[in-house]
Amino acid sequence: MLLTVSKIGNSQELSPADERKKGTIFKEIDLTPQQEVMIDSLFTGYALELNAIDTRIDSLEADPKLTEDQLLVRINVLNQEKKDLKEVRELDIKSVLRPEQVTLYDEKVAPQKPKVLHFGIHNRADCNVCDK
Repeated sequence: MLLTVSKIGNSQELSPADERKKGTIFKEIDLTPQQEVMIDSLFTGYALELNAIDTRIDSLEADPKLTEDQLLVRINVLNQEKKDLKEVRELDIKSVLRPEQVTLYDEKVAPQKPKVLHFGIHNRADCNVCDK
């Protein structure tokens, strides 16, 4: 997978959340130039696949033949595909990092969800409640 993704050009635009995550990785983790290229390629390659799923969702929403129930089921399936794809991307990113970098990644870039429930969509790495 890495070899395929690394050959993809950088013309694909990342989502704002993915752009922030990639920037945090580059800022917080001391990467080698090869790791930087590989991680950039991973984000770009997965962005292509995620955008393709978004396009499929948009086409389903525009399809007048589908009932509301059919539409919801198909969109839920595609959203699960996106979630699964992001989990695979996480594994691919961690496979590029050395063990000590993975520890930093888990602490600074992708901290675990908090045990405390609170409201709002936000960056868990910068949240005072999530830090605790």
